[in-house]
Amino acid sequence: MKKNKKASAAILGVIILILLYLTTLVTAFLNIPNWDKLFQASLVATIGVPILLWIYVLIYKKWQERNDD
Repeated sequence: MKKNKKASAAILGVIILILLYLTTLVTAFLNIPNWDKLFQASLVATIGVPILLWIYVLIYKKWQERNDD
């Protein structure tokens, strides 16, 4: 069960990152105003999303250990 939660979080993270990259690519080709801000947000999210998912998994693990006691 624990591995299933970790796998779900990992898959969710991969999907979010792929959507971020696609959004950046589309805005670059369509010449949308403020595309540079979208690109910067994508770079920040590329770093932030995996960190947040790691924190989520860590907190969930600690919470499960506390409930097992």
